[in-house]
Amino acid sequence: MSANKIQFHKLLSQAWLVLILAAFYGGGLAFIHITLSPRIAANIKNETYSLIPTLVGNPEQYEVTERDLVLQDRSALKVYEVKNGASEGVGWVIPASSMGFADKISLLVGIDYQFERITGMEVIDQKETPGLGNLIIDEKWRDQFKGKSTAQDIEVVKRPVDADQEVEAVTGATISSVTVAVAINETLAKARPEIERLLNEPISE
Repeated sequence: MSANKIQFHKLLSQAWLVLILAAFYGGGLAFIHITLSPRIAANIKNETYSLIPTLVGNPEQYEVTERDLVLQDRSALKVYEVKNGASEGVGWVIPASSMGFADKISLLVGIDYQFERITGMEVIDQKETPGLGNLIIDEKWRDQFKGKSTAQDIEVVKRPVDADQEVEAVTGATISSVTVAVAINETLAKARPEIERLLNEPISE
């Protein structure tokens, strides 16, 4: 057998080995994803429900209804309608996310029932730089968003705030700070028409 044929057979065997290993590891990853996805989804749902009362003012009694919204761009958004024990509207909790400096930042935003003001914000997933971007989880920083109007965009500034719709960026982490504001601004703008539609629906007897 010539040297060229030997080399060809060697390359062919290596190629098959690579394909077999790729199929094996790809199948393994797919199996893990399929197996763990329900558990991950359940954990996210449990965390969301545990944070809901804090985000809407800690009502003594409350009930939560999941609403699946179809937005104007045809995308879907699940929101959480919160009412008190007398079935009176308390607020809304809305998931939001956007790409930060390191990875996607995921939030939960609390809104009053008339969709006028932000009542709270929690960061539920982030992988920003420790000691810098990850300080967006700090309660004092997050509290800047409370009371902000939903009718106007929130602006991130690198100085002490001097306007109602401003929040001061985390020092050295402007990108992470802006990402949070962008996620909130964009999601509330998309959700507003559908929330207003729900608020204006006739009350069924």
